[in-house]
Amino acid sequence: MKKIAFLLLLFISNFTFSQTPKEIDSVSMELCDYLKTLSNIKNDTLKITTLYQDKLYPYLGTFEESKIDAAGQRVYYRLQRNCVGFRELLDRLEPPKEKIVRITTKPVTKQNKKQLAEFKKRTQFKYKEFDGSDTYVEMKDNKWTDTFTNNTYSKLTYKWLSDDEFQLTFIESNNETRSNFSFEGDKFNYIVLDIKDDHYLVSVNIEGQNIYEEFKLFFE
Repeated sequence: MKKIAFLLLLFISNFTFSQTPKEIDSVSMELCDYLKTLSNIKNDTLKITTLYQDKLYPYLGTFEESKIDAAGQRVYYRLQRNCVGFRELLDRLEPPKEKIVRITTKPVTKQNKKQLAEFKKRTQFKYKEFDGSDTYVEMKDNKWTDTFTNNTYSKLTYKWLSDDEFQLTFIESNNETRSNFSFEGDKFNYIVLDIKDDHYLVSVNIEGQNIYEEFKLFFE
């Protein structure tokens, strides 16, 4: 996940601190809706600056100064999760190392049952973060564990929904990005689409959204 500098947050004043998951998501969706009204602004840097100045900073101005960074991070990462337009904006400002393919139609696997059974036998994978770094995955005994380059982790459970589709449910993480991006109980649906020389092509869908993002899940 990408980070946009929060330097301007230092200039925001203070009040009280209170943030619930429901409130964070409500604020993120308000920002997402406002972003749609800024289509007349063609410069992406100006667009995100306008979004922050008009919506994010006034909201953060209701917090104690010592709580602003934490509150801003939670809204920022949940905005990425909840708002496809914001994710696309960040991709243009800071393109990921590997191109992200987003489609609105649920993809269909090219794998047969035997090939999918082979996938289920594997327990060790890795995938690329936006900056090109490797994140390692252990998929075993209905548990999915991400291990990041800084030795932090995310823990999720998984269950198979069909021969080619499984669902992850977020439990916890001590990784800054993932712990702000996901709340306990968030669900992600994966489809095993195809196999190449050293990786599977997999799609992920955040439950409740109609966007499917394809990525490479490497194996050895």
